[in-house]
Amino acid sequence: MELNLLKIGFTLMTLFIVVIGGFINNFEKCLPTFIAQTFRYGKFAYKGEPSSLRFIILEVPKRWFKHFYIFSSIWSTYALMLMTYVYIFGGDMPHYVNVCLDFLGTSHRRAGVSAISAFIALILLTLQSWRRFYETFFVSVFSDSNINIAHYMVGYIHYFGAVAAVLVEAPGLTPLSIEHKAVVSLSDIRWTDALGSALFLWAFVHQFRAAVILANLRKNKKGDVVSMRHNIPSGDWFELVSCPHLLSEALMYLGLGLVLLGNYTWPFVFFWVLSNQMETALLTHWWYLSHFKEYPKERHAFIPYVL
Repeated sequence: MELNLLKIGFTLMTLFIVVIGGFINNFEKCLPTFIAQTFRYGKFAYKGEPSSLRFIILEVPKRWFKHFYIFSSIWSTYALMLMTYVYIFGGDMPHYVNVCLDFLGTSHRRAGVSAISAFIALILLTLQSWRRFYETFFVSVFSDSNINIAHYMVGYIHYFGAVAAVLVEAPGLTPLSIEHKAVVSLSDIRWTDALGSALFLWAFVHQFRAAVILANLRKNKKGDVVSMRHNIPSGDWFELVSCPHLLSEALMYLGLGLVLLGNYTWPFVFFWVLSNQMETALLTHWWYLSHFKEYPKERHAFIPYVL
């Protein structure tokens, strides 16, 4: 019996965030210390007595986030080159790639979207990877805080899995591609492709603005880093929510979901991203409220005017 490892992996990560996040939000004092230490990181890291299970709470510097943007940029670019070779130049996908995709998504994979939809989605993912690469190396200012090794590894799993989720149901890359040809044709563009791309790019711009605003809180007018303190951000979507960069991430993956409408693996990626971004936004919002008495009361955590 074959198992769809991508769907299983993203489902397990989503369940972990929903279940453990729910306990952290409501019953943290009743949980074993190592769970809180494993789950929390950065500005809202666990501050109580350390756990004796030190092998579980192995940590690495938060700035190591840079590593999986290096990985995602290279991986997404490689996948886009392979797709270009198949769709634009009429080449055949290397056998080892198909073997790997069968392992991840079973040998019964079917093409769920047209070649142009898969191509657009992968271009957008690659664009996002390289922009995040640029941000983490040339815009963002990381403090000396740490993240659990589990968070670090999940970053690699996410970016590998997101790109793979596009490939496993792309025409020409599946054993069964009867409905869709492995050729990019502008006539196959759907209104959902246009709407999804517009939503993605809209959120893409606002996420970059959020990154600049956060970085500037620690820089002077000359661009030099002068502080590592956390301050209250303002401007753009920060006037509505505490974490516009997380809201933007969810909107981008929703946009990709519209582009990939018909791909049955992508919803598993989207709900993982949504649950992860929402939980992180809640913890961040509560941290701001507890540390700044003057924090704007009308500002919500994740969804403007709602949550």
